[in-house]
Amino acid sequence: MTLTSPFARAHVIKMQINDRLIGAIAICGGVAIIAGTLGFRELPGQQFGSAFFPRIVGSALILTGLAMMVMRTEGPWMRVPDILLGAAKWQVVAALAAVIGWVLISPYLGFIATSALMIWVLILLAGGRLLPAAVTASVMAYLLYLIFGVLLRVPLPLGEIERLLL
Repeated sequence: MTLTSPFARAHVIKMQINDRLIGAIAICGGVAIIAGTLGFRELPGQQFGSAFFPRIVGSALILTGLAMMVMRTEGPWMRVPDILLGAAKWQVVAALAAVIGWVLISPYLGFIATSALMIWVLILLAGGRLLPAAVTASVMAYLLYLIFGVLLRVPLPLGEIERLLL
């Protein structure tokens, strides 16, 4: 008996993006990272401040993007595969909408509730069942809170659930 993944396909579908476009995106990302570090405070008594490593990453992105921009490539800037022209495009749109929705809703509901809701909706849109999706979303949201909010001490939006845990 052979087990096959439900995601296995008879043929591989690749999105082909020209290296120049990826290079331009990398340059924009590097500039954005460096611009974002301009407001970082220096740490007293430390040789390297909090902006040091993000600026290295931003500079590396810019240099990599420049290298990709000057390389000789042929063909169009981007070819979209047929799969993104069909029903799968709505899953891509849903993922982007979930990120935007999370940014807008999380200050009011808090990290755990917003993340659980976002994960639950995305699982349902991908064809998941109601109860397993709810359990998975709740566990994942709580684990993400533990990892980022507790262990890594990332300041996360507080809601009623987080206030109960503090």
